[in-house]
Amino acid sequence: MAGDRIAIDFGSSYTSIYKQGNGVVLSEPTVACIDTAPKSKNKLKSVGLEAKKNIGKTGVNSKIVFPIFEGEIVNEKVAKDVLASFFKKIEFKSGFGSSVLYSVPAGADSTYLTKLKKISYELGIGGVDFIEAPVLSALGQDIPLNTTNPYFIIDLGGGSTDIGMVSLDGVVVGFSVNIGSSKIDGDIIDLLAENYGLQIGLQTAEKIKINVGSLVEKDGMAIAVNGRCVATGKPKSISISASDIVEVVKKYYDKVAELTQALLAKLPVEASAEIRENGIFVSGGPSQIYGLEDYFAQKFSIKVTVAEDGPYSVIKGAGVVLGKKMLLKKLKLKTDK
Repeated sequence: MAGDRIAIDFGSSYTSIYKQGNGVVLSEPTVACIDTAPKSKNKLKSVGLEAKKNIGKTGVNSKIVFPIFEGEIVNEKVAKDVLASFFKKIEFKSGFGSSVLYSVPAGADSTYLTKLKKISYELGIGGVDFIEAPVLSALGQDIPLNTTNPYFIIDLGGGSTDIGMVSLDGVVVGFSVNIGSSKIDGDIIDLLAENYGLQIGLQTAEKIKINVGSLVEKDGMAIAVNGRCVATGKPKSISISASDIVEVVKKYYDKVAELTQALLAKLPVEASAEIRENGIFVSGGPSQIYGLEDYFAQKFSIKVTVAEDGPYSVIKGAGVVLGKKMLLKKLKLKTDK
């Protein structure tokens, strides 16, 4: 029996998998809880959604590990174990005929690609290909790529962000930077401790960001937040509104805007004219923040389109490529065997 063909968006925050013939079959946090007890050999206790529930709650013999940090594989063993667990969940058939297409950051270096290949081959995958995330994002948004009309893509992530001009020839000019929306979580933690005397954890900070994060100055959406009083150590609850955290939320998006403007300024005149006509397309989980389309449009003075299904644009684009062999051949990165 032939093996499966899959595509993977192996991100710092989330991993999504597309199986040919089935569509997107998995999207879970890229995190593991491992056993650190003597002689345990760092055996996995849980992965993905189950592991994330343990953040901030682990005992003395448990440790939370994020194998991908800011777009880089920082723990190969755990990265391999996480993928193996996810493969089991989706009933992936490896071996003869199996293949994986990875979404990788724009300009990914050979070291990163080599690590992914090594992990994949050790998991029994027959063939490994790579395509840069901005290209896949464009395809996932049904943008009609060709070789003469470029499009400008910003793919926002939890640990890294990809910015680039793409065409059917791939990323024409672009880069990946190791900043992502996870930085907002840490900033929210610091803000609440300093301004409101409340200590919270990463999961609570992320919940605040998702529920009331906004780029609109006077957004009154609010949420009740439970934590620990900095002064007394006792449980404490306060109400936090979108306007309370808007400045720390803006920091990430302002940095992305700054980097984007720098790249736009370097484009050839003809390419700039095309981009102004087509606008800028934004995808990724952080693209779902309230008010982003108008915020970026004001920053760039160009039409901005935020993907309706932003968190899945890249993996859906990878699914498009899986079904078209000639397109895969054209777009995949040329790497050493």
